[in-house]
Amino acid sequence: MRESKAIFSVLAVNHPGVLLRVAGLFSRRGFNIDSLVACSTEKPAFSRLTIVVTSDEATFTQLTRQLLKLEDIIKVKVLEHENCSNSELLLVKVRAVSNERGQIVKKVQNYGARILDIGDQTITIEMTGQTDEIDDFVDQLERYGVLEMARTGINALQRGDLTIHDDEK
Repeated sequence: MRESKAIFSVLAVNHPGVLLRVAGLFSRRGFNIDSLVACSTEKPAFSRLTIVVTSDEATFTQLTRQLLKLEDIIKVKVLEHENCSNSELLLVKVRAVSNERGQIVKKVQNYGARILDIGDQTITIEMTGQTDEIDDFVDQLERYGVLEMARTGINALQRGDLTIHDDEK
């Protein structure tokens, strides 16, 4: 059994408790959620959940079936990394002593990130991008001292003209 990451794009009715029921499903079955993003959609009656899980194909199939059994779940699509547009947001605060500030600013520019705040001893940076880019950027900042970090997790949409609302042809 080869493990891989799957991105579940889940369309749900926008009711209180839906996120709790989805998280409970994963918890009861002993599956770990690598990343979870929940938000309203272009239609206020619906919410979208983007869930990233590491496991095998059989588990992905089982999770899809289990999710669809939940009352407020309308549709579930498993998105392949190469067939979706995805991004996440990073906020990171690094130690920035005066002689290293220029190096940090250069790295920020090279990665297309932006500086949100400059303190006496720190710089707070914002970056959006794919997970690998974010991981690489954080690795580059480690030498300065990462003091605090928050990541949103992956947000994803299927590539091409189809949407989660369309039926597969």
